Amino acid sequence: MPENVKKEISEAYEQPGVLLAGVNTYTYIFEHWGGWPYKSKKTFVVSHYDTNVSEKENVSFLTDMPLRAVNELKSNSETDIQVIGGGKFITSLIEASLLDEITLYIIPVMLGNGIKFIGKTFGSKWELTQNKILDNQVVCLTYQYKGE
Repeated sequence: MPENVKKEISEAYEQPGVLLAGVNTYTYIFEHWGGWPYKSKKTFVVSHYDTNVSEKENVSFLTDMPLRAVNELKSNSETDIQVIGGGKFITSLIEASLLDEITLYIIPVMLGNGIKFIGKTFGSKWELTQNKILDNQVVCLTYQYKGE
């Protein structure tokens, strides 16, 4: 990932609010970035198992009916909830109508085989609300959820 894109994403995650991460993305960041970089922000990780190795870093695992827990978190949060996750996690949030907005970073690197970014979501509708180009190669697109 280009450094300026990594920097912009990191700055976005430093904004006020709560982080919500899928376990695979959380584990990848933890292992490849030298620990959890967003220690100042309360982070919830959605997983079937509590494998938290970073309790001192403001991280909690949602393991008991995680989508219900995410819905409760969304209902009770006084700030925005920013989501970090891969295709399976994002798809499950879209299917449960738990995402209001999604920001995509399109980086022109062909990976070959890989996991689909977003799976079948049964026709959810989104409206482009913001777009920008970073470094004349990376495109950042933000969409608002408009319903089924």
